[in-house]
Amino acid sequence: MASRARTRWATLFVLGALALTDCGSSATRTGALDTTSDSKKPTCRTHQSVLPSQDYTGGSDAKTLAVLAMMKYYTAKGTLPFCDTKPATAQDIAWAKLYTNLTKP
Repeated sequence: MASRARTRWATLFVLGALALTDCGSSATRTGALDTTSDSKKPTCRTHQSVLPSQDYTGGSDAKTLAVLAMMKYYTAKGTLPFCDTKPATAQDIAWAKLYTNLTKP
């Protein structure tokens, strides 16, 4: 049973990584989720400046705590508007797609 769960999570991570391959060239910067505007009762969120790194998209090599922190952030704040009222950037969309892919049943 644990093996099935591990296989399922690995599959979800791989699918998330595949979904991100159309988000830019190999020169595109990747990194950690920016939660600097994070507060107890936020009314808006800031744009992400980088695409998700291997810590989030690395399948079985992904960093579990990083992925869980990202999922916590998007569960709580993913529907808030951006503070500058501009639409989502390619980086914002990539993070949202990763979250969506990881939470699909």
